[in-house]
Amino acid sequence: MPEDSRWCRPTDGSTDSVVVSKTTWDRDSGNTPVNAVVSAVATATGIDSLELPPLYETIDPDALNALFLSGPGDPGTRTRFRYAGYGVTVQGDGTVRVQPGPDV
Repeated sequence: MPEDSRWCRPTDGSTDSVVVSKTTWDRDSGNTPVNAVVSAVATATGIDSLELPPLYETIDPDALNALFLSGPGDPGTRTRFRYAGYGVTVQGDGTVRVQPGPDV
């Protein structure tokens, strides 16, 4: 499962750096959107995935997978939510992005 974490500058002009975690899911490999979300948030937080709060307390994992895995798939499909204090964006092209902050 490809995974990338990097430091970047926020767009609000402040000098504080924020961690952004990015990973991918793939309908053909069995790496589901749910697995990718948990992995990306674990990377962003530095917390083992088993130590994170249950994802189902934030979003229905079955519905999240169904949104992206049922049907032919639309790369333009996107959903955003907050999980473990981070903003998570899951996209139909297989990308999951995790960013700290109040907005998603």
